Amino acid sequence: MFLAIFTFIYSSIYYVISFLFTFISTLQAVLPLGVDVGLLGIAVYYLTRLRKPDQSNVESIFGPEPRSQEGIMYPDRVVKCIAHRGAGFDAPENTLEALKYCVERDCNFVELDVRTLKDGQLVLLHDQGLERLTGGTITDVKMMDWDSIKNIDVGATHPNRHQFKEVHLCRLEDALDYLLSNEVRMIIDVKGEDKQVINGILDTFASRPNLYKFAAVTTFNPFILYQIRKKDPQIVGAISYRPYCFSAQDYDAENGPSNPRFGERLPLHAALRVADALHALAWRRAARWAAASAVLLHKDAASPSEVFYWRSLGVRCVGWCVNRPLEKLYWRGVLKAPYLSNTLMGEPEVEERRDFTKDCETQTDK
Repeated sequence: MFLAIFTFIYSSIYYVISFLFTFISTLQAVLPLGVDVGLLGIAVYYLTRLRKPDQSNVESIFGPEPRSQEGIMYPDRVVKCIAHRGAGFDAPENTLEALKYCVERDCNFVELDVRTLKDGQLVLLHDQGLERLTGGTITDVKMMDWDSIKNIDVGATHPNRHQFKEVHLCRLEDALDYLLSNEVRMIIDVKGEDKQVINGILDTFASRPNLYKFAAVTTFNPFILYQIRKKDPQIVGAISYRPYCFSAQDYDAENGPSNPRFGERLPLHAALRVADALHALAWRRAARWAAASAVLLHKDAASPSEVFYWRSLGVRCVGWCVNRPLEKLYWRGVLKAPYLSNTLMGEPEVEERRDFTKDCETQTDK
């Protein structure tokens, strides 16, 4: 029985390889050099492209489009501000305290960063290490297990640390328990590229069926999103993008790319700049290949034409990180698209409510 199965598999592989070899050889004989490879690449792209998830899941997470009939009739359902890392400027980022801060201020949409530990547990954490958050020396949490880091204060260097004392890391499962109980929607940003984090995300969705209507998964690497959505096509996916992400750690429109990753090694830096250029050309196709339902664009790489392009494809466009009040007004009034923000301060409707409350108090005093 085993020999028969092995013979069948071996024969199948042989005939498939033979067919592909014959097909490519025929193309090379008929078509000019390079055209055959291009056609084969196009065929592979369309044959392997994933299908989109249920549209009802997308609308449940991102709400109606602002320009749609539903968005005009029910403006309160339109997503405007998404708390980046749980409003990381206002409260220690990616912590349960930050999530509670958002819920207490009626913010029902947050973004979280997730990576794995040595023991396979998923925790909310953006950086690979804890130096920035704690002032300590842990450079890679992948080498640590939950018990060894669960009591570390990750709010030690936060500007508002006097309001948030003894803040600890939060496991994804604990965050989900709190967020889902309060009907908070979320974007889960996958950090790391190992099988452990991919399987962890898949297991998380499989164990919580209601998560499909409350959470989208995003990553900068389209191959990671592809692997997740290929195994579970109903997961709503998103691609994150910013210019010069290979060669530089930071980017903004005023200064351009800054803080190079390998500035002292010029050949490697030059190669990464080439990778940046190729990435800029290919990322849109990669997003469509993985059937992303949304794109998360760096605010300085966004434009009305870029937003229109994605909107015409039925893909939501979200900006990051939009922190200044004028920028928030621009995204709301001109681009009419949601944005990730590190602070809940300066939100237009919040300021309007404050002004209204002050007017009411003034009239009462009179």
